[in-house]
Amino acid sequence: MLQLKVPLIITVFTCISFLGLSQPFQLSENAEISVLTCAPGNEVYSVYGHSAFRVKDTLYNYDMVFNYGIFDFSTPNFVYRFAAGQTDYLLGANKFDVFLDSYIHENRSIFEQVLNLTHTSKQKIFEFLIWNAQPENRVYRYNFFFDNCASRIRDVIEQQIETKVVFTNQPEESKTFRQLIKIYHSKLLWLNFGVDLVVSAPADKIASVSEEMFLPDYVMKHFSTATINTHEGEKPLVKSSQVIFQAAQTDFKSLKIISPFSIFGLLFLFVLSISVWQLIKGKISAWPDYLVYSITGLTGTIMLWFVLFSEHPAMSPNYNIMWAVPVNIVFAILWKVKKWRPKLQYYHVIISCWLILFMLTELFLPQKFHPVHILFVFMILSRSILYSIFIFKKKPLNYL
Repeated sequence: MLQLKVPLIITVFTCISFLGLSQPFQLSENAEISVLTCAPGNEVYSVYGHSAFRVKDTLYNYDMVFNYGIFDFSTPNFVYRFAAGQTDYLLGANKFDVFLDSYIHENRSIFEQVLNLTHTSKQKIFEFLIWNAQPENRVYRYNFFFDNCASRIRDVIEQQIETKVVFTNQPEESKTFRQLIKIYHSKLLWLNFGVDLVVSAPADKIASVSEEMFLPDYVMKHFSTATINTHEGEKPLVKSSQVIFQAAQTDFKSLKIISPFSIFGLLFLFVLSISVWQLIKGKISAWPDYLVYSITGLTGTIMLWFVLFSEHPAMSPNYNIMWAVPVNIVFAILWKVKKWRPKLQYYHVIISCWLILFMLTELFLPQKFHPVHILFVFMILSRSILYSIFIFKKKPLNYL
């Protein structure tokens, strides 16, 4: 769905300058407009696939791809702007042969659906794409779920053709936005973990047929069964389909040993072992507290930033902050001051009660959590309960 091709940025301007894109012409009766669906790639930005328009007119030897997925990593403050939901994408135009070669090079399949449109609708879409590709019109504010390279294909078709499009498919087994994107990144274990941390409750809403088309594969799926109402009756939206390029099959193997669950599972066992040992010995070392509270507090602070400052629509409210409490990072810093510990120690009791309450109620919260979150909860509890035992038994806190 994301299409990082910095060389294409240059090609966009070249095409506009040298292929007469600034002035649309009258398409011949042989012209065809089709939707291209490109399979997911191996990079993070390409894991969801890609969609584009193809305008082909054999009479004029015209064959161009109009691509809403162009962006440039060299843009100042790109990472910050992307995280903040302030990334600008643009519509670019490129020769079909160049577009095809780039996907063959990346070993990504390309599927084509030729649309069953009247000549008037084809001309209108073509003129709109030419207008939209102009420097003053081509930039738009990217939105992962609601305004991207795939959803724009749907919108252009619905808004520019002269007849109504009827999508007959039902939603994919009533999947949520989160379930839909997990189809693509569930095997990318760290990406899957990170997405579950920052993508919040709105992503657990059931997606409608129209909303499912933020994913290129679902544009292709729903277009394949869609119909249009004409004066001649109901007709299929897609006239014909073909595989332009079939990529070679590759097996994806994920190293489970370095998965988030493995890493944080080992860390939890390590912290739990130390906590049990300290309980038996009756003496406490505070360095595990710095580790546990710093990690969870920093994680919560990052998520809180997304909640407060990101313009992405699925970042708030984020119930992960209930277990990754941002205040933990402040506590970890203050806990280093030994003279403050007699008063600060009651924070352990408070956080113990809070996390137990969270575990009792999390099934009723309108957000799905990554399984790793329970390891973080237990990690904090292994420390906070240790201190709570000493406090309620009125044992002096003897530090190693």
